[in-house]
Amino acid sequence: MARPSTTDAAEPTAPVARRPSTAGTVLAQVVPGAAVAAVVALALTALSGAETYARLGLPDPGPVVTYGLPVVRALTESVAVVTVGALLLAALLVPPRGLGWLGADGYRAVRVASWTAAAWAGGALVTGVFAVADAFARPLSVVLTTSTLSESLDGLPAARIWFLTAGVAIVCAVLCRLALSWHAALGAFALAVLGLLPAAFGGHSGTGSAHDIAMNSLALHVVAAALWVGGLVAVLVHAVVGGGDLVTGLGRFSTTAFWCWVVLALSGTVNALLRVNPADLLTSTYGLLLLAKIAGLVVLGVFGAAHRARTVPEVAAGSRVALVRLGGVEVLIMFATVGVAVALGRTPPPEPSGPLPTRVEALLGYPLDRPLDLAGLVTTARPDLVLGTLAVVAALVYLAGVRRLRRRGVAWPGGRTASWLVGCGVLLVATSSGIGTYAPAQFSVHMAQQVLVMVVVAPAWVLGRPATLLAAVRPAATDGPPGPQEWVAGIGRSRIGRFLTTPVVATVVLVATAWALDVGGVFDALVPEHVGHLSMTVCALAAGCLFAGVATDARLARRVRAGMVLVAAVAQGGLSVVVAGSSRVVGAEYWRQLGLPFVDRSADQTLGALVLAVAVLPLLALLVTLRRPSDVQVSS
Repeated sequence: MARPSTTDAAEPTAPVARRPSTAGTVLAQVVPGAAVAAVVALALTALSGAETYARLGLPDPGPVVTYGLPVVRALTESVAVVTVGALLLAALLVPPRGLGWLGADGYRAVRVASWTAAAWAGGALVTGVFAVADAFARPLSVVLTTSTLSESLDGLPAARIWFLTAGVAIVCAVLCRLALSWHAALGAFALAVLGLLPAAFGGHSGTGSAHDIAMNSLALHVVAAALWVGGLVAVLVHAVVGGGDLVTGLGRFSTTAFWCWVVLALSGTVNALLRVNPADLLTSTYGLLLLAKIAGLVVLGVFGAAHRARTVPEVAAGSRVALVRLGGVEVLIMFATVGVAVALGRTPPPEPSGPLPTRVEALLGYPLDRPLDLAGLVTTARPDLVLGTLAVVAALVYLAGVRRLRRRGVAWPGGRTASWLVGCGVLLVATSSGIGTYAPAQFSVHMAQQVLVMVVVAPAWVLGRPATLLAAVRPAATDGPPGPQEWVAGIGRSRIGRFLTTPVVATVVLVATAWALDVGGVFDALVPEHVGHLSMTVCALAAGCLFAGVATDARLARRVRAGMVLVAAVAQGGLSVVVAGSSRVVGAEYWRQLGLPFVDRSADQTLGALVLAVAVLPLLALLVTLRRPSDVQVSS
């Protein structure tokens, strides 16, 4: 018998460590956190469950509705922030493959987001049903009928908010299932962030005095919280399953988390000062819950500092243990604060000690008792926490980029800097001066605001060449996750970007936006709500930037760009004629409810038409920009 060869003998081998499954890791992170959020929301809601209905003079709908609504909402918001975090990871924290395809880590995150977005949609639908029962103060068995739910869409804003959220989440889930490219992941991320806003614009912040400022601050608060909480969950899952490029992704998330904490602190402070007096903090349930939320934010700030000081260097050295352990505890605290926030939204704030708000103050959030004049541009100014803050931040970031170039010995044209700063200044005036205050109350001032944003701010920003400045300040990355320059270039190269930047489409978007927002039924539908005014201004700014970007693109033939400008000018002039000659007062029902005695609505609409006619002049001014611009030469 032959002796067995030593090469054939079985040799003991070291066991191969298996990576945890993605699904198991996600469940291990999300289920305990969501459970903590639900338990905290349930326990804290019990402190004021009956008080909420008693303050409104409504009967108690029973424990299922009283305590089921905060639990369902806490679970829904938990999976919503996880969806945002997973897409944040896929779009901004891990690198794609060549030609813009998602890498293994990004694809895994998008697949996770598809499931959590589906859960988000289901939770939003259930929350909407509970919201109907809560509004009617009736048991679920009474409202669970097709007729009741369909009628609630017309009469109950809370139900519309959650059903709209469900629709956005469904679209997001479908997009995530189909996404294979980084562009699609970026689009799904933007859609998920937008899906957070309907719920943010509801609740206590949507009513009472100063609700315009309160709603803006709450929107910033909700988005910052979702990016922070969801992003940390995504980074932890990425670390546990052995994802690649963790050092770069964690560094980016650490910076993002810091600024999210700053936004949370500032926006939370603004919202708290508008809803409760400092003297009521220790004497009301609302005040105590607010203090609990503040304490949670402080604790999370300490954890964030610990991450920057300890876990980031350890991850750079190759160890992920501290990140997983410290981050796991931080996630539980974060979800507990989500539960506190849900309970806070269910708890009525202390009753104001002053007089009840007038009709005008209830509709606008502030009183108006005299016509707008030059002095009123300053004396009636109200800060716009969204667009006003955008104007200031945009100016500071641009100046920081120019300063960095100069330190490297690179010249940057002063005309571009001046153009950008003019755009920022005009946006600040249009949204945060008396113009922004009176725009929701007078058609002519609304027209002035839209014209300033669409045909002054947008072209000024485009002529500032921010993309060129970004490319000069930050060269394109050859590896690692995409950065701001890749985001801008990627959007332009995407199918939607290429479609929107064709001359015909850009012109149609500008003209259609102006007509729809000024004389179409869209204006009548949006003008009664603060979020409607904000949406109209954002749409005007986006349409103007798109049009100006294409009209000043030197790669297009001059006659094409001149044709775009002339068509837009003619359409704008035609719109002014239609508005002036219309026998119907645009937004008449809302103006009737507002009842400002110093405004003649017919004359005000004629004045608005004149403002539209004046807008033709800055459009025609674009004709002088049709020469080929000389881009800055960047030297190392």
